[in-house]
Amino acid sequence: MDLKVDYAFKRLFGTESNKNITVVFLNAILKRTGRDRIKDISFSSTEAGAEHEEDKQSRLDLLVVTDAGEWMNIEIQFTNQYDMVNRSIYYWVGVYRNPMKLGMGYKELHPVIAINVLNFGLFSQTEKFHTTFHLYEDEERFKLTNVMEFHFIEMKRLIQDWKEEKLNPWDDVLAKWLLLLGIVDK
Repeated sequence: MDLKVDYAFKRLFGTESNKNITVVFLNAILKRTGRDRIKDISFSSTEAGAEHEEDKQSRLDLLVVTDAGEWMNIEIQFTNQYDMVNRSIYYWVGVYRNPMKLGMGYKELHPVIAINVLNFGLFSQTEKFHTTFHLYEDEERFKLTNVMEFHFIEMKRLIQDWKEEKLNPWDDVLAKWLLLLGIVDK
């Protein structure tokens, strides 16, 4: 079964019985080790958006909360039929705003990390299969905030790097996980 299909992806990474697998996968994507690593997660409702009746309703693939209080939206996208960057931002905004209740302060909002696993190419500006984005000051390059982080993983580029032996999965935990997802194509 192709693990990039929503149903299979959710069965592997989105169930309480496989929570430990999801934790290892997320730590590999975020390159977290030692004290910074995620130790535990809980799964949350995947319904997002629709503040008003006429608003667009969204169903996220996976939404988890880490033991450090970070929210993570993990999306698997098989085909390039949507404006993926804007869609990711739209989902991020919904997850970030959703916990806000009347009387809450903005400092009470938690960081949200968007992880997008794509079965197509997205960025022509780079040859990397895993790109990470934050908000930085244009000239001095200091980070504006730690509440926003976006990851885009391009499976086709990963497979190409593997075929061309530019990547050794034995030395790269993330590459091992991603090859598990992408190997069915090859």
